[in-house]
Parts: sequence; C-alpha cells; structure tokens
Amino acid sequence: MASVFKSFIAFSVMTFLCFSLCFYPFALAQDSGTATFNTPPYVPSKCYGYEDRGVMIAAASEGIFNNGEACGRYYQVTCVSGTNEGTPFPCLVSGSVVVMITDLCPPDSCRGTIDLSQEAFASIADPNSGVINISYQHNPQDLREEACIEERTSTDFG
Repeated sequence: MASVFKSFIAFSVMTFLCFSLCFYPFALAQDSGTATFNTPPYVPSKCYGYEDRGVMIAAASEGIFNNGEACGRYYQVTCVSGTNEGTPFPCLVSGSVVVMITDLCPPDSCRGTIDLSQEAFASIADPNSGVINISYQHNPQDLREEACIEERTSTDFG
C-alpha cells in the first residue's frame, strides 16, 4: 500500500512539474508599451484586405508585426495607467481585452505599440485619454490552440 502511495505522489509531482515548466514562459512573456485607437472603417487591412474580422482587432507596430508574422495572432492587452496626455486615470475595471492583429500601424504615423480598434480600446480605458500605458502578451489560449493544431496535423497527416 505504501509503494502505491509513493508512486502516486511521484506521478503527481512529475505531472505538476511538467505542466509548470510548459506554461511558465507564458506567465513571463509580458511586454510593456502604449496603446492608441483608430476608428472605423477597419478595412482594408494589411493582413486581410477587405475581409471583415470584427471589431476586437488591432494594428501592430513594426516590431510586433514582424513582416506579417503577427497576422491573425491574438494578444491580451491590459491597461496599466494613463500617459498624462489625456485622462489621468483612464483604466476601466475590466482592464484587459484580447484582440486579433489584422493590420500594420503605419510607421510614419503610428503613435503606439498597438493601435486598438475603438471598441477594444473603449472596453479597457476611457477613449478620451487617447493614449494609455499597457502590458501585452501573445494570448496563451492562442498558443495552446496552435500547439494542438500542430500536434493534430502531424498526427493526422503524417
């Protein structure tokens, strides 16, 4: 009976460590920057042309956009504080939103790290602020879905 209990404990510890190490990078992968917003219409976009991708979308600065590699990726954006350029305490209680990157923020006129849709911005901050300080990260749910898709594809097709 004691050996079964020891085996169970060892298995539980190993499982916990595997999951912890697997998801640890996601918890640390937050960057900081600023967010602005743009107003409709949101098409055409650099990623999808005239295809409507909804309103919880964003344009990425060149660093995030990375020659289009960010197209279709989801980012969690969290309002951290105001920039003193508008409303001093703009963040709403909800504070975070998940958006899909659909466009490149034009380098010559981009004022933020991420240019949110007006609807996405208004869900986390007072639009009167215009610019907010944010933390952002590639959405962990999106990363897990990509891993599952890759695993199914390699298992199902070769």
